[in-house]
Amino acid sequence: MKNYYEILDVSIIASQEEIKKAYRLKAIKYHPDKHHDDKYFAEMFIEISEAYETLSNIDKRAAYDKSNVAFFKKSEDNAEQFYKQDQKAKKVEEEDKFYYDPYKPFYSEKDRELNDTPQFRPKIDHWGKLLSDNIDFFILPKNIGKIISGYSSLTRDKNPSDLKENKLRYLKAILISIVVSTIMLIGFNYNNPVLICLWIIAPISLSIWIAKTLNEFKHINTYVGVNGFAEYNCEKNRNNITSSYEINFKDITDLLRVTEIRKRNYAYANTSFGFVWLNNNKVIKVVDDIHHSKEGNPDKTHTNYWLNDTAEKYWTLYLLDNMEKELENKGFIEFSLYNYNDQVYTKIPYIQLGIGFIKFLSKKGTVIYNFNEIKRIYINGTNLFIEHTNYEKKFFLFESGNKNGISLMSLSNRQFFFKALELLIGYRFSWFNKFKTKTAGNSGFALCGQLGSLANLSYF
Repeated sequence: MKNYYEILDVSIIASQEEIKKAYRLKAIKYHPDKHHDDKYFAEMFIEISEAYETLSNIDKRAAYDKSNVAFFKKSEDNAEQFYKQDQKAKKVEEEDKFYYDPYKPFYSEKDRELNDTPQFRPKIDHWGKLLSDNIDFFILPKNIGKIISGYSSLTRDKNPSDLKENKLRYLKAILISIVVSTIMLIGFNYNNPVLICLWIIAPISLSIWIAKTLNEFKHINTYVGVNGFAEYNCEKNRNNITSSYEINFKDITDLLRVTEIRKRNYAYANTSFGFVWLNNNKVIKVVDDIHHSKEGNPDKTHTNYWLNDTAEKYWTLYLLDNMEKELENKGFIEFSLYNYNDQVYTKIPYIQLGIGFIKFLSKKGTVIYNFNEIKRIYINGTNLFIEHTNYEKKFFLFESGNKNGISLMSLSNRQFFFKALELLIGYRFSWFNKFKTKTAGNSGFALCGQLGSLANLSYF
């Protein structure tokens, strides 16, 4: 028999506010996103959700209390006490695995406090697959906490060519090109001096370029850790680091993610993406590029995309872990919109999200929506709209009441916003599409990171 009060660590006479707070703490700690669907934590999260669903509902709690509380109040026999102690010991043992296994694809609260990176090579890549032992990491990061995942384009059996090997390679390339040129000149009997020069110079140049490109020693390492992410590039040899960066989440306040679908004559051309890591108005790192995947996700050769995409997930977990502290200090979590003009990002505080309410800030004043005053939430194009219960749309363009929109393309920490909205306001989201696209003439925008149509919104 499950004791829901014990699962949430609250007393039998706990108030609704105490139950909500206990659930929020437990939900953040055991949320499946933090543990890669580990069986133990997934079961714990289900139990916590069941307990909250019952105890937060007045009628269900009354029925539960009538059936079970009398039993819980009874003195327990030795067998029952032994069973409960054994279950608690197993729980502690299971959670202690966090502290001792450097290769688990998740982490503990102790790991969060550690910014120095333990020097263990990763065993999981950014796509959740086990890395081959032949994969070579030529350098490890120092300041991103415990490594969660990594990627390397280098293998242990790959080494830079020495001078003798390079000379032989280029000599072979030149000889092959001379043979090709000779065959073409004899076969087609060219008399034009320009064509003769072309068929001598072009094959030689092409062969040298191919020989150089195919044997170029140029590799990349990328890492995502509990407290940050890093990238390193080497050239000519493993020790020659040509470029690198490490970003610790403690130096970040906001992430702005933008994806633009480009079209020519209404046909798909390419997709540009950008990740802007900021400390308030100061730009820490900008990563932008293009890919040609209509589905939205490029192939694995776009290492800068996948590094930042994975880093966004762990940045969101970092914010989730600090959410309780921020709520205690301020009573709300603040989300901002960013304006970009003349290569400058300007931060504009716009939303304050607290327990059971969302507040919009504007020059006209503030508007507060309590959870039970929200009529509906929906996405239209690249904007999310929240309607108050007093909102009505009348004839043509006439509207009354409160309705507020959020520009998702300008909203910082967008993934965290949806997680916080679920935990604090109490809405669950059903995502029908991974991408929600707004088409405007020959271009469009894709909202990445689990955004899509909203449906089946329900308070829990």
